[in-house]
Amino acid sequence: MALSAPVKDRLFTTLCLLVAVVVLVLGFSRGNPKVALGGAAIFVGYAVLQWTARRLTPGARLVIGSEADAVERVVQAKATRLAGQVAVALMVLAVLLWVLWDSRAALWVAGALALVVTSFIAGLVWFSREARTGSRAGSAGVS
Repeated sequence: MALSAPVKDRLFTTLCLLVAVVVLVLGFSRGNPKVALGGAAIFVGYAVLQWTARRLTPGARLVIGSEADAVERVVQAKATRLAGQVAVALMVLAVLLWVLWDSRAALWVAGALALVVTSFIAGLVWFSREARTGSRAGSAGVS
C-alpha cells in the first residue's frame, strides 16, 4: 500500500524531529553540547522547512519564479518587505556590536546583510526600468 503525499510529508517531518531528539541525547550523553544543540537545530530546521513547504505553495511558487495571482503578489510583496526590514535591523545590530564590542564577526554579518539589501534595491531598479520600457530580455527562461 503506497502512502499519500501528505502522509509521506508528515512522516518525514516526524522522522526529522525524532532524529533531532536522538542527536540531542547522544551529543549530551557524550559531553558535547555544541554538537548536540547544533545537530538538533539542523534537523529541527529541516523539519520546519518541510512543514512550511508543505503548507505554503504560494511561497514555493515565489522561490521558483512562477506566476502568481493578485493576492499572492500582495503576500509576496509583504513578505519581501518584512525580510528587508529584518535584514536592515540585523545589519544595524551587527554594526552596533562591532562598534561597541569590536566584534569582527559582526562586521562580516553586517557586510553580508548590506550586500543582500543592496542587491535587492539594485534588482528593484533594474526590473522596474525593464518594466517601464516593456523589455522582456531580462526575463528569458522565466515562465
